[in-house]
Amino acid sequence: MVLILFLGFFGALLSAVGLLYIWSTWNRFINLEENVENAWQDYESDVKMKYEMLPSLHNIVSGLAKHEIEFFEQLFLARQAASGALIAKNISDFNQAQNALAQMTPRFNALSEAYPEIKADAAFLDLSHKLVRLEERLADRREFYNSEATTWNKAIQMIPANIVAVLKGSKRRDLIDVPDYYHCLLYTSPSPRDATLSRMPSSA
Repeated sequence: MVLILFLGFFGALLSAVGLLYIWSTWNRFINLEENVENAWQDYESDVKMKYEMLPSLHNIVSGLAKHEIEFFEQLFLARQAASGALIAKNISDFNQAQNALAQMTPRFNALSEAYPEIKADAAFLDLSHKLVRLEERLADRREFYNSEATTWNKAIQMIPANIVAVLKGSKRRDLIDVPDYYHCLLYTSPSPRDATLSRMPSSA
């Protein structure tokens, strides 16, 4: 009889400890996930601001280099793809679109060199400087988001917290890439932080 009572008490104690662990881990996941969401919203807000500025820059340059229409059509489609992925929060597609845009940077820079009137245009210079400052802030936003997402990804994979993650339906978050040939996502100079990151070897 005493053994049965002891086993019953021990079982109830284990259940209480288990429920307490699930409760605390669940709430911790809520806080971590909220941190990731807030970091993403900050980054998303600045990217949208940048995309709102790019058409004006496109118009200035395309107006002075009218025979480059095909290139600017490709540029428009790439930006449209990036915007769609951003809205859908599809970071994998967003990274691909960002890389496509970044690879067009050398061509765009070559156009500004080929047409001195572009570099002398006051509106072009003003927008370019604004984009440089915005991109420097975006580099910080991207780094912060990736840090929060990495913390989240590690938390939901740890044992036994991963059991709670399954119960909660928690999913891994993709990281934002630093695009190839990164020059402030079109037309601007690279952030020192991105230049450093781009030289770091990728983990296999």
